[in-house]
Amino acid sequence: MRRIRPDSARLPHAGGFTLIEMIAVMTITGILVAVVAVFISRPMQGIIDTTRRAGLADAADTALRRMNRDIHRALPNSVRVTQSGSSWYIEFLPVLAAGRYCEAADCGTAPLDFATPSSSFSYVGPQATLASGSVSTSEVAIYNLGVSGANAYAGDNTAALSAIGSNTITLAASKTFPYPSPGHRFFIIGMPVSYVCTPGGKLLRVTGYTKQSAQPTTTLSGGSVLANNVSGCNMDYQQSAIDQFGLLYMTLTLTSNNESVTLTHGVQISNMP
Repeated sequence: MRRIRPDSARLPHAGGFTLIEMIAVMTITGILVAVVAVFISRPMQGIIDTTRRAGLADAADTALRRMNRDIHRALPNSVRVTQSGSSWYIEFLPVLAAGRYCEAADCGTAPLDFATPSSSFSYVGPQATLASGSVSTSEVAIYNLGVSGANAYAGDNTAALSAIGSNTITLAASKTFPYPSPGHRFFIIGMPVSYVCTPGGKLLRVTGYTKQSAQPTTTLSGGSVLANNVSGCNMDYQQSAIDQFGLLYMTLTLTSNNESVTLTHGVQISNMP
């Protein structure tokens, strides 16, 4: 019997990669990845840094604008700024409502008398509406100059509030106010507010404490956080006695992951009592 041998030329070739081919592909792929990483890493890091700086700038701007709106409500001549150690403190008495008191009999049934104690007085204008529960912690202030004899922090020209009627203000106790206001203006003020800025710490808004003749610093604690990552702050308050306006400059620096943003904001404060 004759044995038939298969034709090797007709057999299909076996598929696959040789070891040398695989090593070459891996080497080329590694070079391409390294090249791409060099060109992409810097733009990606730039995007991350820009996002971080934008976040810090937004946080600083939001905090300063909130302070601006709040300080605009300050009782004339009640803004106080001091530095204790590395921390800065801003304090003011917030105005909750205001109006014009009557000093003549033809204006109201109880004109305000600056020669004798008064337990109530008439006023003109819309009736003031305070938040629930705030009447008992509010006071009436008239002609605050921030000096001895007319200083709301010392209680010279303030009286505790008892009730607000449609055209009459009732005081908790009789009071002789020292000086009349040239514009017959009165202010209803709440409890003092302080902003505490501590480098290496936070920017805080503190309230709910009783007013003091000297600006408090070490006794302030708690409060709500306006900004974290505070690395620097500076406050400068200039008050003009001629035009009765003050200008408060607030500088705030926030730092995170070696990225720092510094913003400065100016607040014009009316000191016309």
